Amino acid sequence: MLLQRLVAYGRADEHVVPAYYKDKPVRWVLELSEDGALASPELISLADPADPRSKNGAVHTVPSIVKTSGIAPTLAVDTPEYLFGWTDATTKNPERVALMHQRFRELVDAWVEADPCGPGRPLQRFLAEGHLARLPKPSGWSRGDLVAVRVQGRFLHATESAREFWAKVAGSRKSTGRQGVCLVCGQVGDLLATIPQQLPARLVPKATQSASLVSINKATHGFALQEQLLHAPICARCGLLAMGALERLLNDQWHNMITGQDTRLVWWVTEDSPLDMGVLTDPPGPRDVARRLSDALRGRPLPDEDDEDGEEWERFCALAIGGNVSRVMVREWIESPLPRIVRNLKAWFDDHEIADMWTGEPRLFGPGRLVYAAGRWIRGKERRAGAYAKLGAPGADRPDGLYWGLMRSALLGSPLPPKLMAHLVHRISTDGRVDAERAALLRLALRRHRHLPRAERELYMPTLNPENNKPAYLSGRIFAVLEDIQLSAARANKEEPPNTTFADKYWGRANTSPAVALRAGAEKSRAWLKRMNRHKPSWAASAQFRLENLMGELALAGGPPHGATLADKTAFILGYYQQCAELRSRRSGDKPDTPNPDPQGEAS
Repeated sequence: MLLQRLVAYGRADEHVVPAYYKDKPVRWVLELSEDGALASPELISLADPADPRSKNGAVHTVPSIVKTSGIAPTLAVDTPEYLFGWTDATTKNPERVALMHQRFRELVDAWVEADPCGPGRPLQRFLAEGHLARLPKPSGWSRGDLVAVRVQGRFLHATESAREFWAKVAGSRKSTGRQGVCLVCGQVGDLLATIPQQLPARLVPKATQSASLVSINKATHGFALQEQLLHAPICARCGLLAMGALERLLNDQWHNMITGQDTRLVWWVTEDSPLDMGVLTDPPGPRDVARRLSDALRGRPLPDEDDEDGEEWERFCALAIGGNVSRVMVREWIESPLPRIVRNLKAWFDDHEIADMWTGEPRLFGPGRLVYAAGRWIRGKERRAGAYAKLGAPGADRPDGLYWGLMRSALLGSPLPPKLMAHLVHRISTDGRVDAERAALLRLALRRHRHLPRAERELYMPTLNPENNKPAYLSGRIFAVLEDIQLSAARANKEEPPNTTFADKYWGRANTSPAVALRAGAEKSRAWLKRMNRHKPSWAASAQFRLENLMGELALAGGPPHGATLADKTAFILGYYQQCAELRSRRSGDKPDTPNPDPQGEAS
């Protein structure tokens, strides 16, 4: 089904690449006249060292085929070894280079024989009449450079004659020499021995070479110990369309690869649906997300889950791939009715929506930003703002496969990777920082926890939930209040915050055993409140009332836990974050009876 969907997409694509052609950088141009003589005395360079995009030459759509260790020239565009028979100091086998050049000349002769009045004759005359001897080797040429041939401003490889002839030649090289029923299109056609195109390594995460999607090159990999595609019949047209479609999708959707992660995702929707997947890469506010997802249904209401499989609905297709040297690994293939994807995306945004720490406004994040926030936080020096470690950097400490785990959760409605919650708790404790992105990830993890009853999941809302009386959540709220009391006492006395705050000292202990930390905080709070009361009695009264009220709720809920499960640790952090956000949103109205915020915005 994967290949069938790719072929269908390729047929509907307006930008069709000719059969057995591919985009590659061309380094040099051989300029010829109609009689085969040199129109330029030397090769023309297309490279621009000042431009990173063209430092290796200009990209052209040229004849291409996956070359093996054998000699296999391409038409009108090839390396200096094939085109001119040139060797250099690194050449180990000059006789082989001479044979490569001879095969190239034979290919040109065959082209001219197939189309005597076609565009290949000037190149044939150039090679046969001695003009090659007058062409000097340019400075800086290398064996891997591509050289294209141009006659009176027209590249020979771009002519219709070249495309038709090359399709026959390349097809014969890749064909099994037999015909049969293609398993993709169901039609009788020339069957392939191998898939004719590979994906560039730059498009496949972790691939170190051009990578094949379908490859059976050892007997132990194939059915009945047969190599190649003998028992997986695919016709030449379907093989080319599938690989061309996949490469175009990968090129068009660069934003779906996160540096340092091992998965790349591409998607498309049948029948050209207006689904806007940009909501995942750069999500707007909750209202705009809901509107843009609803637009994908073309104004039709979201059906009941039992009715969403109807044939009238478009199908959403997504392919997650990674690389292993020269192989493409299909991590997951998704084909689903569009309403189901829309429903899952809406639920994903609902599950991770979180109030901003400073403004209280609801915030949503794409998987890329959440992956970024899962890494190590590097504190700034001398009061400078800190930053997360760069993606892919050594010591960034981001879980492998996290990007795909988040995308899978968004598209399929699945839980997050099991280790993510433990990783986040560890990073927050180590870094001393919990921000909106990390709080959103924690809320998403809790609401999709496999072993948490649904009624408990609903307690974790985007904003502070006063009805949530779970001891771990209440303990996090109390810890935030205690931290706020200490810092507000310093501000009330116009003092600098202490170098080591209560949260700095007790955060790790509070997260694993809240009872010990809260008991110590309650004792210290008496002195903090007393100092605050000297200059800001209204602040002190408000803070004491808040603390006593939360302590009373915790006592009714059974008291602070002496140990903590992973879910409890997550609930503690979420309660802490949401209580901090609530305190700061209260102060946004400049109420005189509330303390001032901690300017650092960190967990400790």
